[in-house]
Amino acid sequence: MSKRCPECRNTNEDSRSFCVYCGATLDPHLRLIQDLEKQQESEAKKQIDARKEDMSFYVTRSAPEEKKKSAAPWIILGLVVIAVAAWFFLK
Repeated sequence: MSKRCPECRNTNEDSRSFCVYCGATLDPHLRLIQDLEKQQESEAKKQIDARKEDMSFYVTRSAPEEKKKSAAPWIILGLVVIAVAAWFFLK
């Protein structure tokens, strides 16, 4: 008797542990083990995420940004220098 894949519903040889067509596990015991491993991994990720959220208060603090300085004072200073120079040369 051949094994039927629970994912793609194709038939496989009895000696196969994984589906030839989609790669899914054919053995119910292996499927159970894989499901348990996935469950443990997801719980571990949740614990890591929870720890990161607890630590985020201390980690996310950044240095204050510097304000960009305006060029207007330099332009005004340049115009004043030009006006003073023009006054001296025209006088």
